[in-house]
Amino acid sequence: MATTATASGEPFQFPEMYNFPPFFTRQPNESTWKEQRRQWCDLVLAYYRHNRLFSMSLAEAVTEPPFANRQLRRALRVDVLREIVDELVKQGNAVWVGAKNTKDTCLVFWRKPEVWASMIHQWASERGLFNSVLTVFELANGDDTVGQEFHGLDAATLRRALDVLQSQGKAQLFVGTSDEDLGVKLFA
Repeated sequence: MATTATASGEPFQFPEMYNFPPFFTRQPNESTWKEQRRQWCDLVLAYYRHNRLFSMSLAEAVTEPPFANRQLRRALRVDVLREIVDELVKQGNAVWVGAKNTKDTCLVFWRKPEVWASMIHQWASERGLFNSVLTVFELANGDDTVGQEFHGLDAATLRRALDVLQSQGKAQLFVGTSDEDLGVKLFA
């Protein structure tokens, strides 16, 4: 199995398929492509989770692991990666962002916003923080959240999780002059 070093120092273990050159070429047989696409979706989610990555620019992504295998000198084409991301979008594990209809950049949800929302709500409950106003910065980077899975969560994904809580009546968002100034009040 191939590995790649991460910021945490723990290597990511690529699946055996990663060293199979045809894995980087879209297979013409529809049933084979369906399985290949499933394997790519699983790999994307595992790799992004391991490396705590949240967004993807397709043009940049195809030049780096997991979409490029330097040992094999193989890489996915952008159009094939776009099909894989479309599948992740169907599954609720990604969303296209940026200019309308370009499909060049996406957010990858290796943990869906609903799950992040539940984790944040549980954390607030355990700490008696209901009816307190917190900033988005405090939630993502504050000393009180160190050790929580959502510590270090990117702003766009955190905002989607907070939108889920708001839609459930468990949060109220207070808009500041920028997303960094966004405040949130959580409710039981």
